[in-house]
Amino acid sequence: MDMAIDLSVARGATAAEAFLERELGLTVKVFDGRVERFSSAETRGIGLRVYVGDRQGRAYTSDLERASIEEAVAAALASAEVSGEDPDRRLPDPALFGPGCSDGSYLGDELEILSHDIETVSAGEKIEFAMDLERAARAYDPRISGVETAAYSESTGEVLLASTAGFRAGYRSSVCYGYLMAIAEENAESQTGFGFTAGRSFGSLDAGAAAEEAASMAVDLLGARQVASARVPVLMDNLSTAEILSAVGAAVSGESVSKGRSYLAERLGEEVASGLMTVVDDGAMKGGFGTMPFDGEGVAAKRKTLIERGALKSFLHNSYTASRMGASSTGNASRQSFRANVGVSPTNIVLEPGPGTPEELRSGMGTGLQVLELQGVHVGLNPVTGEVSLGARGRWVENGRPVHAVREVTIAGSLDDILKGVVGIGNDLRFTPLLGGIGTPSILVEGLTVSGN
Repeated sequence: MDMAIDLSVARGATAAEAFLERELGLTVKVFDGRVERFSSAETRGIGLRVYVGDRQGRAYTSDLERASIEEAVAAALASAEVSGEDPDRRLPDPALFGPGCSDGSYLGDELEILSHDIETVSAGEKIEFAMDLERAARAYDPRISGVETAAYSESTGEVLLASTAGFRAGYRSSVCYGYLMAIAEENAESQTGFGFTAGRSFGSLDAGAAAEEAASMAVDLLGARQVASARVPVLMDNLSTAEILSAVGAAVSGESVSKGRSYLAERLGEEVASGLMTVVDDGAMKGGFGTMPFDGEGVAAKRKTLIERGALKSFLHNSYTASRMGASSTGNASRQSFRANVGVSPTNIVLEPGPGTPEELRSGMGTGLQVLELQGVHVGLNPVTGEVSLGARGRWVENGRPVHAVREVTIAGSLDDILKGVVGIGNDLRFTPLLGGIGTPSILVEGLTVSGN
């Protein structure tokens, strides 16, 4: 990194930044008691940003030998020469860096984002974990006829960042998870159910709980049928709520807002959700899936309130979007890899939980739909327009009690309809590695259009 920065300055850059990334990943998939796939991969490389006045250039290399770094420096400077001038493109203000960020230290031990057991647990134990997922699901109920997918995956990584702004530090992290898709069959009908377990350490995973989640969902959906179209209360489980909140996370990106590609643009300070809802983005949360000591530009991680009792309080920024919008970086500069440009992403988005259990929310909803799975999220949730059109599976509820499973229904409306219609928030907060990390409880929405037969 130092070589890349020194060469950039020596060859005419007025500022420079080098981002070094190393990552080691492993994936195991099993099927019918046999290993179907076992793969491991290692990636490493440097992403380079250089500035010549108000012009920015980028390049990267996966070869860390001097000749390749020299080529990357030359390519970055060449791209700066042909880029347009933009005074908002700059390195972060050093005042936004955290303590210990200038001496090459590894930061983040107190954030609990690295576990060494991923490295010490044998490959055989990881294969056995994936096997356990499959065995436990099959043992849950005689109606479980098979497991479509059972897998274990892990990643350990290292990031080092240095710049002419005085930043020089790094961190290490790890994440692992198991997931499966169980199949239940009865009377010539089949249904599937999904379950997962995730954590920063291998020891935190629970194969039994993930298997039960997948198998119970598949069994509970047997006998599913459509319902008549109606506007009814809708109870969304915590994972469905996470998918809704992922669209909000995309909409509060300063990058999207500055381009006019967010339904929340121009709505800062407005009521955009129920007064019951407070949503934060916390990059410094211990053990969070999106936690890191600093962002992709070196700005220190911190907690920000996005929605407070229903009011939109903040957008998320990197240095560029902050400068364009007259704000300050929120520590949300993101890099998908050393090859990628710097963007804006949430860290850990958390909807603060309420006091009631999901069962208590259901008992008070009267007649309506309890959602166990949303379908078509990638195309049916639009953070640009706020429009919603999602397939759903779940249970039909009457007088607060589930009476039969539901399939092939559509929930239509808008994100405003959902967020402003929240009349109850559960206490079943759960975190999922979605958009970095999202933590959500169940929510009860007072009325949404459910289209069936």
